Amino acid sequence: MARRFKRQESWRLKRVKPAWRRPRGGTSRIRLEVSGWPRKPNVGFRTEGSIRGLHPSGLEERLVKQEKDFDGIDSKKHIVRFSHQLGEKKRLVFLEKARQLKVKIANPGTMEPAARPVEEALPEREPNVRSEPNGVEQPNVESASIAEEEETNSAAEDDTETRTISAKEESEEESNK
Repeated sequence: MARRFKRQESWRLKRVKPAWRRPRGGTSRIRLEVSGWPRKPNVGFRTEGSIRGLHPSGLEERLVKQEKDFDGIDSKKHIVRFSHQLGEKKRLVFLEKARQLKVKIANPGTMEPAARPVEEALPEREPNVRSEPNGVEQPNVESASIAEEEETNSAAEDDTETRTISAKEESEEESNK
């Protein structure tokens, strides 16, 4: 829904947010209520008290975060709005409960619980250990390649130690001659 009353110059300047502030300028056309300029809020613009704060359908909104929030809800007086913090599993459970109580839902989403059960709605996860078709488990390829790298690194370190020792021996032999 568009804002009815906008702050002066909010449509021109990015830094000026549209939330209403009273215009105070001496020559402000909004303050002077010049025709063709945005209106100032006045007493007559307020919503009638009997319908103020209701959902556009005319029902009172009730926020549902947990299952116990369904207690005391009358389908003729209330409309349910699910909390944005709800996950997919709980939302599906609450959708089913709302259908049983025949309560209208303000934000049902696109999920249909009858079309796909909770197990199908969840993404599948791969296990850490891969298994062969014959049932023999194999370790991850990554861990095996890391172990091979460590072995080659340790072997290379041993080679460099023997090379440095042999180089020292050679230099000692040359100096002895």
